[in-house]
Formats: sequence, structure tokens, C-alpha cells
Amino acid sequence: MKKRHQQKLIVISVVLFFLWNVPFITIFDGKTHILGFPILYVFLFSTWLFALILAYIILKRFYE
Repeated sequence: MKKRHQQKLIVISVVLFFLWNVPFITIFDGKTHILGFPILYVFLFSTWLFALILAYIILKRFYE
């Protein structure tokens, strides 16, 4: 794996670490709902899905 692909994957994991850390996640801990789901769950699963899609794109480019 090329060094720049590794660096991109590390950046994704560091960003997720800070997004899912307690001070930032308490912003979304409220009574509001999106489509019947608490906004905290929507935030967690949407950031997780976004990170998976980015990692897939990075790894797909590596194997081509």
C-alpha cells in the first residue's frame, strides 16, 4: 500500500476519533429527532457510513 493511502486512512480514523469523543458528541445529545430517530444515532451512523465509503474509495483506488 502506498504511503499516501495509509495516511488518508489514518486521517479518517483520527477525524472519527475526534468526532466520536465526548465533548463533541454531547452537542448531538438532545431531544430532537430526524425521521423518528434521535439525532445522536443519526450522527453516529451517518459519520460511520461516510467513513466506510471513504475508506472503500481509497482502498479501491489502491487495488486498481
